[in-house]
Amino acid sequence: MIFSNIESGEPIEKKYTELVVRAIRYLQEHRHEFQTMETGIYPIEGDDFFVQVFDVTTRLKEEAKPEVHRKYVELHYSVEGKERIGFAVDLGRNTVTETLLETKDAIYYAQVDRETELALEPGDYAIFFPEDVHRPIWEHGGKTSIRRVVIKINAAIM
Repeated sequence: MIFSNIESGEPIEKKYTELVVRAIRYLQEHRHEFQTMETGIYPIEGDDFFVQVFDVTTRLKEEAKPEVHRKYVELHYSVEGKERIGFAVDLGRNTVTETLLETKDAIYYAQVDRETELALEPGDYAIFFPEDVHRPIWEHGGKTSIRRVVIKINAAIM
C-alpha cells in the first residue's frame, strides 16, 4: 500500500514502477478536470490500464465491505470530500463472504485482521496491491458525498 498526495513533490520516478508513475502523473495532469468529468470509465490502455470516475456517499464503517482484488492494482484518488479507508495486508486469516473474481475482480471479507485506518482528503491517493485488503468509502466526520477517481492497472503488466 502506498499513501501520498499529488502535490507532495516526492521523487516518484525513483520510488515506484513505471506504471505507478504514469498513474500518478495522469492524476497530476488531469486533477483540474476531474470535478467536471462525466462519471464513467476512461480507457488509457484498454482493460490493462483505465480510469473510473464516480460519485458516492460515504457510509458507516460497518456498512463498508473489506475487499481485495487479485487482477488489478487500484489507485484511489480523492477529488472532493473526505473519507476513511481501512487497509491491511491479506494474511489469509479473513473470513470470505463473497467471491466475485470472474465478474468484479473482488473477494469480500466479513472482517479485516489487523486493519489500519487512513483519512483521504482532496489531493490524497492510496494505492492498493493484490495483497492489500481495503475497506473504502466510510465516513470521516459524517456522511457526505465524495467524488473519487480509481485508476486500475492490471497487475500482470506491472
